Amino acid sequence: MLVAGLATLGAVTPARAAPGDANARGVVVDLSAEVLGTAVITADATIGTATAPAAGGTDTETLLAISTPGALGVTAGGTVEEVTATRAAASSSASASVDGFNLTVLGVDVLDATEVTATATCPQVGATNAATTLNGLELFGSPVTLTANAPAVAGSAAVVVPGLVGASLNASLTRTETTTANGATGVTVRAVLTLSGTILGVPTTIPVGTVIVAEANCERPSAAPTAATISPDEGPQSGGQTVTITGTGFIPGGTTVTFDGVPATGVTVAPAGTSLTAVTPAGAVGPASVLVSTVNGTVPPLGYTYLADGSAAVITGLTPPSGPTAGGTTVTITGTGFNGVAAVDFNGLPSTGFTVDPAGTTISVVAPPNPAGPALVELVFPAGRVTAPTFTYIAPTITSIVPNTGPNTGGTTVTITGTGLTGATGVNFGDNPGTNLVVDPSGTSLTVVTPPGLPGPVDVSVLIPGADATAPDGFTYVSAAPVAASITPDEGPESGGQTVTITGAGFVPGGTTVTFGGAPATDVTVNAGGTSLTAVTPAGAIGPAVVVVTTGSGSAAPLDYTYLADGGDADVTGLTPTSGPTSGGTTVTITGTGLTGATGVNFGNTPGTNLVVDPSGTSLTVVTPPGLPGPVDVTVQLPGDDVVEPDGFAYRVAPPVIDELTPGQGPTGGGTTVTVGGSGFVPGRTVVTICGQTIAASLVTVASDGRSLTFRTPACAAGNTTVVVSADGGASNELTFRYVPRILPVTGDTVAAPLGVGAMLALLGIVLVLLGQRRRRAGRIG
Repeated sequence: MLVAGLATLGAVTPARAAPGDANARGVVVDLSAEVLGTAVITADATIGTATAPAAGGTDTETLLAISTPGALGVTAGGTVEEVTATRAAASSSASASVDGFNLTVLGVDVLDATEVTATATCPQVGATNAATTLNGLELFGSPVTLTANAPAVAGSAAVVVPGLVGASLNASLTRTETTTANGATGVTVRAVLTLSGTILGVPTTIPVGTVIVAEANCERPSAAPTAATISPDEGPQSGGQTVTITGTGFIPGGTTVTFDGVPATGVTVAPAGTSLTAVTPAGAVGPASVLVSTVNGTVPPLGYTYLADGSAAVITGLTPPSGPTAGGTTVTITGTGFNGVAAVDFNGLPSTGFTVDPAGTTISVVAPPNPAGPALVELVFPAGRVTAPTFTYIAPTITSIVPNTGPNTGGTTVTITGTGLTGATGVNFGDNPGTNLVVDPSGTSLTVVTPPGLPGPVDVSVLIPGADATAPDGFTYVSAAPVAASITPDEGPESGGQTVTITGAGFVPGGTTVTFGGAPATDVTVNAGGTSLTAVTPAGAIGPAVVVVTTGSGSAAPLDYTYLADGGDADVTGLTPTSGPTSGGTTVTITGTGLTGATGVNFGNTPGTNLVVDPSGTSLTVVTPPGLPGPVDVTVQLPGDDVVEPDGFAYRVAPPVIDELTPGQGPTGGGTTVTVGGSGFVPGRTVVTICGQTIAASLVTVASDGRSLTFRTPACAAGNTTVVVSADGGASNELTFRYVPRILPVTGDTVAAPLGVGAMLALLGIVLVLLGQRRRRAGRIG
């Protein structure tokens, strides 16, 4: 039964697009639905699309077969005869044509149409228009009439969906022809699908999605271009600057830009025609008029200003000609035409303290830091650069280091004297930075505290922006006994092999040893500063051990470390029981010694569960996991050595057990997908017996964990029957499945869903007619 909607369909405004745009689609299928987390419907396909080219012209596709590759529960057929979209200066238009369309969902014939078309026309001048044609429309196998911009037509049909009791597939159809001042849209058929029924006793409606058959839309082209902004709106008199102009009606490949009548180059229009970029030509300093033109006309002019790029500047001098690499030298540049200069760079780095006298003949700046040697000096104008005479940077020097020796543990305060030390940011002794740097404002001295270092001479480098000052072998480290402050971690396994970190001072890379209770550690690695090391512990007796760090200069005060038992003396003496089912779940008691600290028990390669270890270390209990028939090794996992009992447990095959059937009933015609929950199911070797018929193992799908399976019911007479599952271990217990007569109204469920009011009235009318006919026949017989 088909039911027309009561609400009037409102006008649908087309989505706004750029002027002149047009597009069409033949068939769009966008459907998906899940029931209890399982996908029952999936389809995503668009057959036939056309989009008018941005630069004008026509895009067309023809004679496309309709299909839904990769879909679940959905098939579609027919032909997209043509989709086309055209863009021109005077008009834009689009059309779509589909023949012999068919849509089937969950095995139900939902939608059929013999001829479907949609057109949209948007002239530059005049009214926009949308039109549709629709012949041979059927919904759920019944002919229907679908009127443009009228109430929706709806219908439903019973379907079988696992987990959705009394499932119905519902469809609502609309047809729209919409026009606005700037556009038009025609959609011949838009079908919105839903599923309804009951899930776990709760009435539920599930959105499924939308199917569109024949869609066309367009936007009215702009009458003439407009220009709103130009950015940037100033640039060099020599040209070559890329500018962006925003507006409307720009035509790709058909737009020109001029600056005071001189054409720009590289004009590129964005696809929407609302912006363009262009490269400026050369021009005279001052304002210029910018015009944008297309075949549809020329915009009012935009303003642009050509800026001086320094070509009028003349430089006559630069003093002083040199200064330290740290910068800070005040430099004066003389000449003419300096008005408009914005900055002065030294080797690309900006100077500070920039000033220009009103006459434009003198510039004063403070030089930035730079490496030693000649530097390029440039006057920076708004639209260009002018080169000034070279400025030479002079490197700093070191004349003395006092004291020039100290312990390799660091901590010596050193005074360095020299020239050009202003701006020093650090002092390195070899590769290690000193600390507590203080620089005298005169730039002739500084103080710094030495870091730890290896015994022997190292270079001393004062780090200064532009150029460092270095004294080769300027400081000599002398050996000092090491200091050990901490060890982390301070305990570990008796078997050794643990990596520990020791912090302190005076450690020597390549010249430091570590012992644990007199036994040498391995892989001793000292950091560059000599303040920490890592080492791997040797084996040791359970209990405390003395850790000693030694270098060529002596030994540090000892640190404490504790060796812990690691399970190496553990033993397994028995398991009870040793036979259990392949489904797992057997509680096994393992006895032995040294089992304290056990972290797990594996049966073969699979871990058991519910591990409980007796505090005495003489026993533990664990629950077996599922496994394959036959013996497996039993492994007790301990922090040190694991204990293995070869073939310690054997899995035995047990008959399967069934706990539940979902659903518990289905139609006498069969075809119901039933999920059986339980245990002991074997993939590929499990059969199901129902209504005296055996479902072959190849038609039974078993989950990998053996705890559920699915099959489809055969046909059977109405009433209760039994379900039995058989596998390698024998036959299971029985559960009851009920076959019920199938009732198939247009709207309803697979069993006997309540009829709607319209359906009840229609059914009552049929009954009354039949009764009347029977009475008339009876009267004639009498």
